[in-house]
Parts: sequence; C-alpha cells; structure tokens
Amino acid sequence: MKACSYCGRRNEDIAASCGECGTEFPGAKIEKPAPEEIDKPLAAPFTDVSGLDLGFEISAGFSRPDWSLIHEFVRKNVPRDDLADVWNHIVATWLAELATDLGGGCRVRRSDSFFCLSDLEAETTRKLLAYAERALGTVRANLGPAAWSGYHGKHVLLLFADLDDYFHYISHYHKEGKNLLSAGVFIRQGYAHIALPYTSAFSVQHTVAHELVHNLLCHLHIPLWLNEGLAVAIEKLVTRSPFYLDQDVADRHRNHWNETNIQGFWAGVTYNSPGDDAELSYSLGEILVNLLSEKGQAFSSFIQAADWRDAGQEAALNFLGQDLGESLNGFLGQGDWRPRRKAIADYWRKKPI
Repeated sequence: MKACSYCGRRNEDIAASCGECGTEFPGAKIEKPAPEEIDKPLAAPFTDVSGLDLGFEISAGFSRPDWSLIHEFVRKNVPRDDLADVWNHIVATWLAELATDLGGGCRVRRSDSFFCLSDLEAETTRKLLAYAERALGTVRANLGPAAWSGYHGKHVLLLFADLDDYFHYISHYHKEGKNLLSAGVFIRQGYAHIALPYTSAFSVQHTVAHELVHNLLCHLHIPLWLNEGLAVAIEKLVTRSPFYLDQDVADRHRNHWNETNIQGFWAGVTYNSPGDDAELSYSLGEILVNLLSEKGQAFSSFIQAADWRDAGQEAALNFLGQDLGESLNGFLGQGDWRPRRKAIADYWRKKPI
C-alpha cells in the first residue's frame, strides 16, 4: 500500500493515481489515448435507429434537437441492454451537427466517460479530457452513494474558444434579460451536459470540477444551498485549493445575515441577487457543507434525502440529528436560523429562482 502525499489516503501499490483526490503518483505511467484514437467513429448500436429524426431546429445560431421526441423514441424502441450505445450514437450525431454550426477546426473527441466538442488544438482537448476523467473519479468518490448512477451514455463537455459563441449557446436555456455572465454552466434539459468558454487551463479545470458536481447531483431534488455548497467544496478538493476563511469574511457574514434574510438563503433566491447576497450565499453554503460533512456517512444519507421544499431541514433532523439552524449557531452566533417553509415559500413568490 502507498499513501497519497496530498490527502493521505492509502492506495494499492499498482495504483497510478490516488482514488480519493486523483493525485498522480511519481513514476506512474498513465496511458492516455492519442487524439487519433479518441476520434475513431463509434460502432453502430445493435438497435436500428435509422427511423429516428432528431428534429433539429436552429435557436440562437445552433442546432437544437427535439429531446422530447428523442426520449419518446428511445423509450418505445430501445431495449435496456442497448441504451448506452444508442444514447452515445444520438449524442455523437447531435455534437457533429454542433461542430458543423461552429465550423472551422471544431471536432468531437471522446474518452472513456466523456464526449468533448472543441475548436481548440487536439492536445489541449486531450489534456482536458484526461483531467475531466480524474476529476470525475474524485467527485464520485466524495459524493459516495449520493452520486448519480445508472444513467446511459457519456458525459458531455462543450468547450468554446469564442466567448460570443458560448453566450449565444447558453442563451437558449435562460429567460430573456437574465444575466448570462458565467465561467461555465451545467445544463440538465434534454441530455445533461456542461458548456464552458476556454479562457485559461486554470479556469477550465475549476469550472469542470464544479459543474461535474452539479452533473452528478442532477437526479436529486436537493436545495440550492446544498447543491452549490457541495460544488464549491469539492471543486476546491479536486483543484487542491484548501478551504480558508479569513476573519474579514467571517465578520461580513455576521453583519449581513439576520433571521429574516437567512430564509432567502434557504430558499436559494439570494444566489441570484447582486452584491453581497450572492457572494456570501456561495460562501455560506460551502461553510455549512464543511460543517455537516463531519458527520461522515450520515452526511451522504442526508444529501440523498434533502428536499428543496424545506431546505433539507427534515432530512437534517432525521439523518444528522440536528436542526440546520443549530448548525449555524457556532458560526453566525446564537439566533433563530432554522429554515421555515412558509418564509421560504414567500421568498419564492416574490422572486422565483
């Protein structure tokens, strides 16, 4: 057995990288597919899909499949044993159409767990796919039983070299007038996928790790604070950015939150508010996840049971043995911080998330 120099986990001697955090061991030879290999055409699925019309329509300059039509076809015609191959065939066809929309050197490449649409150099895309594979393993290991499983088909990354292309693409999924500024986004509609602009390798790595957490939680109806808190906390673990809370930020939290606006945090609406509301919501979600994760296996059960409608309060009582408000007393100070269903619903009526 050998211990990881970063997180301390003990691994088998033959392991090339840590099963907990993904750190590569010195001298380990990790086989990475050459671009020619990941570009090989997919084998045709056993099921005849020649009658499937993907129903493409153009929106904001990009081909959008009719996912309702596709899901209905798959439900009626594809046996369970062939679902993965069929979905991979469908996704490859969709991404090939998107590559045509983007033109230039845009290509669709793949690894064991991912398809990646990219108009960047092949080596840049290959490095991202290798990183995404490692990050996926670390995210799954940290979410444990709460991570999505039983899905069919590969994960999808859409990597845009041009910011305008990225913003046009994601505009299809947002209400008109909504602020679209972002480093990346997880899109659950149709076929779940991640879209992001390529600004730097550093930024892309953080974004991929963050959005993969959302990807592996998309089967659960959990509150936004928990979803974002897990994404921020695990992103830092994957990218080796230790959690740090300085006194100034702690003081800002204690000056900002009160027994009224904390209900906006539980409702999730403060994440979309400008200024301190959004910044401190992401921070508070991360702090709360770090506090609750000390419960170990019970925390994984809590994640699976947490309900967005009460901000996870009942699940916290049942699986963690404590009120969510009590969990904040040690950080924000004594107060009535617990989620209240009526107050949460009132926030949703005023400002839906």
